[in-house]
Amino acid sequence: MNSELQSWSHLADFFERSKIQSVLLVTGTNLYTASGADKKLVHLLEGKRVRKIDGLQINPQADEVVGLLQGLQTDPPYDAILAIGGGSVIDVAKLLKAFWHHPELLLPGLHHSDSLHPANIPLIAIPTTAGSGSEATHFAVVYHNKEKHSIAHPDLLPDLAIIDSELLHSLPQHIAAASGMDALCQGIESYWSIHSTEASRSLAKEAIQLAWSSLKPAVLDKDPDALEQLARASHLAGQAINLTKTTAPHAVSYALTSYFGLQHGHAVGLLTPAFLKFNAEVTDADCLDPRGAAWVKQSIHEIVDLLGYQTVAQAANGITQLIHDLGLETDFSKLGIQSESDIQLILDNGFNPGRVNNNPRKVTKEALGE
Repeated sequence: MNSELQSWSHLADFFERSKIQSVLLVTGTNLYTASGADKKLVHLLEGKRVRKIDGLQINPQADEVVGLLQGLQTDPPYDAILAIGGGSVIDVAKLLKAFWHHPELLLPGLHHSDSLHPANIPLIAIPTTAGSGSEATHFAVVYHNKEKHSIAHPDLLPDLAIIDSELLHSLPQHIAAASGMDALCQGIESYWSIHSTEASRSLAKEAIQLAWSSLKPAVLDKDPDALEQLARASHLAGQAINLTKTTAPHAVSYALTSYFGLQHGHAVGLLTPAFLKFNAEVTDADCLDPRGAAWVKQSIHEIVDLLGYQTVAQAANGITQLIHDLGLETDFSKLGIQSESDIQLILDNGFNPGRVNNNPRKVTKEALGE
C-alpha cells in the first residue's frame, strides 16, 4: 500500500486500472450514511454489482464472521472488497479475505494462523473513525468467547487506503474520543516497544505530536483542521504498530472491553498512564528490550517531552486529564470495576505472557495487581 494519504480520485483510478466490476461492500450500521461516505461512493459504484454487508458488531466475533463467510460461498466472484467504517469493520473485511476459501479454518486459525492463505482479492479500506489505524496494518482483531485474537498476514494489509477527514464530522463525541485515544496510545506504545526501529519511532513520534495537539479541538469542536490532523495521526500510528505491534496497555485493555463493555480506545487510554509510570521504573533485571534499561528510560522521557511535560508523573496525569476533558469516565469504580473479584477477572483475562512481551519492562501478574 502506498504510505501517502490517498484521495477519492485514487479510488476511481484503482477501480478503472483494476477493472473492478463487482464489489463486496463492508460497512458499519450507521456511520456509512451518517459520515456521507454513501454519497461520495454513489457514482463510483454506479453500474457495478455490489453486495453490502452491514449491521456488524462493534468488536468482531468469530462466529459472526464464519456466518458471513458461509453466506458468501454461493456468490459469484468479487473483484474487490471495500471496507468503509471503523476499525471493527475493516477488521471484518480483512477476516473475510483471510478465510474466504475456507471458512471452516477460522476457528482453528485463531490459535494456528501460520498456514493462512488469504484470497487474491484487492482490499480497499476507508476509515470513518480516527483511531485504530487498521487501514495501515496487516493485522485483524477478532473475539471468541470473550478472548481477543489477532490474525496476521502480509496480504491483509489493504491495497489502498483513503483517508478523508470529512467523514469524521458526524462521529458521536464518545466514539471520536475513544478512537482518538487509541491513536495516541498506539503511537506511545509503538515508541517504547522493544521492536521499535528508527522508521517506526519517526512515525510514532509524529502520531503522538499530532494526536496530542488535535484531540480536544477535533473531538469537542469538530475543528476541520484538527480532524485532518487526527486522521493523519491515526494513520501514522497504524503504520507504526504495523512495524512494532502494540504492548502491555493494549494486551490488558481487551479484558476491560470484553467483561466491562468499555470502548477499546477508552480502555487503552485508562491503562496507558499506569504503564508509562511502570515502564519508567525499568531496571536491568526486568528489561525486555535488548538495547537496555537506559535506552528504555530515555524513550520514556522522550515521550514525556513530546507530551510537553517535565516528569513522568505529570505526563501520566496529563493523559488522564485529557481523557476526562474528552468526556470519558476516568473513575474505574464508576465503570463497574469495584471489587476484588472484578480486579481478579481483569488479571485472569488481561494477562497473557505472549501479548505483553513486546513491553519494554517485564509484566507479571503480580505487577498488574498493584
